[in-house]
Amino acid sequence: MTEKKKAFYYRPKTNQSNSAALRWTFVILGWMFFVLGIIGIALPVMPTAPFILLAAGCWARSSRRFHFWLINHRYFGKFVRDWEENHAVPRYAKWLATIMMAISSAMLFYRLPADILWVAWVVAAVCAGVAIYLFRLPNAN
Repeated sequence: MTEKKKAFYYRPKTNQSNSAALRWTFVILGWMFFVLGIIGIALPVMPTAPFILLAAGCWARSSRRFHFWLINHRYFGKFVRDWEENHAVPRYAKWLATIMMAISSAMLFYRLPADILWVAWVVAAVCAGVAIYLFRLPNAN
């Protein structure tokens, strides 16, 4: 790899733990969250972004190599960098998440029996809170 190409990569900020046991725990959790994020790409009811961000956070505390790989990943890299630098989320991701949460909440109201409809109300309230939180974050470029 040429020097010019190396300079292109984003250098992540890491806060690695001094404890080997804690580092290994974060490495394993990072891989678990990453796999869950990949599964979330195929399953519409499972989110991708939170799991990828959790993987990045775990790897930032445990493995420079894995964190560097994720931060420069072809598909997830920009999203993770925007989050780590500015806590920013792309506008389309905010809308997509909100629409998916609204559809999921509506399906709960439709499918749950009347005696446990309170569960749908709790889920709808949590989803509304998440949507408010998302739209208060800055938009990523």
